[in-house]
Amino acid sequence: MKSIIIKPKNELLKKYVQYFLFFKKTDSTILNYTTFPNNNLCLSIYKQNKIDYLNHSKANNCIITQGNKNFVSRLYGFHKMPFQVDINSCLDQVCIIFYPSALRTFTNESYTDLMNSDSVFEAIFSNKNAFLLEQIFEEDNFVKRSEKLESLLLKNLKNEIPDKLKEGLHFISKYNTENITVETLSEKLKVSDSSLFRLFKNNLGQNPKSYLKTIRFRTILDEIMNGQQSPTEVNYLNQYYDQAHFINDFKTYTGYSPKKLIDQVSIQQNDLTWIYNKMNSE
Repeated sequence: MKSIIIKPKNELLKKYVQYFLFFKKTDSTILNYTTFPNNNLCLSIYKQNKIDYLNHSKANNCIITQGNKNFVSRLYGFHKMPFQVDINSCLDQVCIIFYPSALRTFTNESYTDLMNSDSVFEAIFSNKNAFLLEQIFEEDNFVKRSEKLESLLLKNLKNEIPDKLKEGLHFISKYNTENITVETLSEKLKVSDSSLFRLFKNNLGQNPKSYLKTIRFRTILDEIMNGQQSPTEVNYLNQYYDQAHFINDFKTYTGYSPKKLIDQVSIQQNDLTWIYNKMNSE
């Protein structure tokens, strides 16, 4: 499978979109990979694929097979456990990776409705762009695909991110979640806990507690995978009560202990940390 990451060129768009991710698979092999929770939202668009997505307390799986619909588009995010993707057919996929809260600048649609839809692209960008997907997928050059996506996104900027949310995200980023709790965040923003909950839930799709936990996990994952700290040092620096609590949390997000994950990971690039498997189909 061919994959490539392309970052936006437009300076304004760089505030909202982390990168575009393109997949192309033309052979008959069966392939699966696992990724881990992140606070960024991914809008995935598929050409002639069927997507079966299971996301509940015991499963977080996406099964991709050959489909009859010309295009299917789904939103992925808010994971609390590893995200497993099984690809059982050819694949032509476009992904737009939005920064936290950035999707709200393009749409006011309910997060719940979007997460349950297989026509997210149409819901966000409406019928006036009905032929744009055909134009994007007809383009084999991924750079030119990204340029078309940038043009689309720039034309559809609608909303401003609330100032209180900007302040909160900046505060979290500055202190990298160290000792930050929902209570300290409420005090910093001078809002009640219930107002903070609504602010995050309405604009990010996550409550503040879940957001902070995921940020802490990604910080830990990056430190371990980059060899910056040992698991014991990471446990201490990220304010865990004890080693058992730290390992239990880590297993919830990845399915592995820190030491075992290092041996399993196949791809590590920026925010991509994957376990990747490929099997010849029978």
